[in-house]
Amino acid sequence: MRSCIAPRCVANADQMLTYWAIVLLALAFRFACLGDMRSTLKSGWHLISGVWLCVASWTVGALVQAWVPLWQTLLIGLMLSAIIAALRLDLAVRARAVADFVAVSALGPLSVIPVRLTNVICAAVVFAAAGFALDRVSRRMPPVIRWQLFALPGILLALLAINVRYMSDFGSRLFVQEPLVLMRSALALPDPGERIYFDSGTAAWILRVPSDHPRGTAILLHGSHPQASRQPAAVAMQGALLRAGYDVLSVDHPGYGASSIPNTDADWRAWDPSIGPKQALRYLHSANIARGPETIVVGHSVGVDVALQLLRDGVDVQAAYLFGGSLDRPLEPENDWIRMFHRQRSMPCCLPLERMRMIRDQFYSGADRYAIALPQNHAVIHFVRFGIEYPDVARDREPLYAAITPPKRVCDFKGMTHYFNAASLRRLALIDTLAIKRTAEVVLSREKAGNVCGG
Repeated sequence: MRSCIAPRCVANADQMLTYWAIVLLALAFRFACLGDMRSTLKSGWHLISGVWLCVASWTVGALVQAWVPLWQTLLIGLMLSAIIAALRLDLAVRARAVADFVAVSALGPLSVIPVRLTNVICAAVVFAAAGFALDRVSRRMPPVIRWQLFALPGILLALLAINVRYMSDFGSRLFVQEPLVLMRSALALPDPGERIYFDSGTAAWILRVPSDHPRGTAILLHGSHPQASRQPAAVAMQGALLRAGYDVLSVDHPGYGASSIPNTDADWRAWDPSIGPKQALRYLHSANIARGPETIVVGHSVGVDVALQLLRDGVDVQAAYLFGGSLDRPLEPENDWIRMFHRQRSMPCCLPLERMRMIRDQFYSGADRYAIALPQNHAVIHFVRFGIEYPDVARDREPLYAAITPPKRVCDFKGMTHYFNAASLRRLALIDTLAIKRTAEVVLSREKAGNVCGG
């Protein structure tokens, strides 16, 4: 069995390293902004300095969970730099601290997801103070070193661009249909929320809307990615649900993310991915965690199977949202599926063959069985199809939707990948803010019939 302590320590250490890496990245971009805008500088240099201020504030947004499109921070940075360039030198030096404060504090009202304004204001104060100190240091440096610092962010941006990873071949297909997706993107630090522990070894996380009156709680079931509730697609869904006004209770499937791996001699039933969500639902109500009247379940990819299993078992929810679901066709030959099963859960290969077959047949090839067996009074199901999809998912999603008994709705996300246009950037995520808005609109459009999100 995987240790319950070591992975947690590693995850916490990785989170702290990532946090400080973002801090240093923001300071590096801010350091490159010219502290004293001398009249001899050409307007082009002022504009570049504004770009560095834009990227610095955009990076700070990841620290305070304020997701703002890159193009909006770019406009703010250029506008502030243009104003400073028009001032006299003595005024420009003083105005830069104000510009730093404005660039970061603007993240609050512009964020596509709700954010605590006190956190943003505190970050703006710290950023302005740090910028003032950096300017004093840079003014004492030789001109050659200052110009080298001025060029450094260009190198950093190139290195970051190299590390952007879109899932599978979706990147090229996405840029053909949505060439401006990077300009719409926000930088996010994956943070599923406060950790909740269950006896089964399942890890769950609670994110709360910064409001005293949320609509309810969404149970989020992630897809097949080793990072589980921290994967870019899950981060995107968490943001969309927060925007829709729901607290988010994310659940890591057995062996994924922070959830423990069942003992090697455990019965195949220990691998049931619905155990954790059912515990989460009981905990939600027994511990008075639920802050609103509604409970919904949201499944993505493999999480769709788990959501359907929960509905088949009669869980009490008001609605279900299924993103990127299809019939399950385990990899052939069988050994390929077994190796992938172990690799995604970062566990040594292999469990006994007969147990693996039972796990596969009972939990990872039964979406249509769950759909057919849904009770007559099940919650309304919103079935969401992505426009940029895996070929096998695009082929097998229609039979699954046909097997689902009413009430149900269908929804098309044109120009969106299986992963909500999200991409990984090392341990960070690039989130398409338009995808966040569209997903939130679907969650809030329950009263509409037919295709509620086409176009």
